[in-house]
Amino acid sequence: MAKKKTEEKINLDSILFKCRDILRQARNSGSFFEKRDMMLTLVFLRFIGEKFEDGVEKLRQNLIEQGIDPDDEDIIAAFFDDPTFTDGTYNLPIEARWSTIINTSAPDLNVALDTALHSIATSSKDLKGCFVEGTFTTRNLAPNDIKKIVDEVNKISHKAFGEEKDLIGRVYEYFLKEFAVNATKEEGEYYTPHDVVQLIAAMIEPFDGTIYDPCCGSGGMFIQSVDLVKIKQGDISRIDVYGQEKEPATYRLAKMNLALRGISHHLGEMSDSSFTHDLHKGLYFNYIMANPPFNLKGWYDKNLKNDARWADYTTPPEKQCKLCMDSSYALSFETA
Repeated sequence: MAKKKTEEKINLDSILFKCRDILRQARNSGSFFEKRDMMLTLVFLRFIGEKFEDGVEKLRQNLIEQGIDPDDEDIIAAFFDDPTFTDGTYNLPIEARWSTIINTSAPDLNVALDTALHSIATSSKDLKGCFVEGTFTTRNLAPNDIKKIVDEVNKISHKAFGEEKDLIGRVYEYFLKEFAVNATKEEGEYYTPHDVVQLIAAMIEPFDGTIYDPCCGSGGMFIQSVDLVKIKQGDISRIDVYGQEKEPATYRLAKMNLALRGISHHLGEMSDSSFTHDLHKGLYFNYIMANPPFNLKGWYDKNLKNDARWADYTTPPEKQCKLCMDSSYALSFETA
């Protein structure tokens, strides 16, 4: 009797390694940062598309429970042609849905992907500024290459990996570690490990009010905080997050990450340094969570010499990052 074939367990790192390998061999794939941005954007389109599909399916089930035929033409026109969701799910235009993207022919994929991004950015206030115009058509990967990557990303699903995981953050972390470890160390671009974020969130228990992160990265601290609130059966609508991120690509990633989860957020109108241009100046917060970029070089600005934030401390030395980190933590935990 033949043995049953064991079902292969989908491994996120394996999928991302394949994508990385395709990009490494592809012509015109660009720099590390361009490769990373393409992958993160694709993963975002996959997740937001899957959430939309889940929302439509939930809507169908609700109608069936009420004895309404969801396949009736009049019902489709009334409920599905322009669906409304109450859980933060975005109503995606047809051209931005993952079902449209995955069924697009390989030669048309680059254009279809940029069309999807433009459509989302112009129809959602929260997602405005999340994407770089022409992300895919500028690079213009060969049809076979972009098709292979899209097919790999199609395997990434919250059904396989768990809805509550910060999957976009995990993708970000993977590319930081595997693509450019040395470069990111020099630039202070680290992804805070999940266990560290969970510990911080568990310690301060930000269940109600405003949370601030002056160097929020991809938004992982906010996501873990909201997940903790859910675990404690709290109300996430009572949580309002404020943050700032100086790296443009990471700022866009944070907006994608938070919007995808329906988390109310205020990250400012642009990416900028909270050291030199505080976008939330004058505001007070109930909770502050931060993992400052402690290894930055050249962080100092002469305008910071008499900054009020150093009032109870000494001004951190220009090149001693350890003290810079300590002072950053000190100023970060002054709450209202």
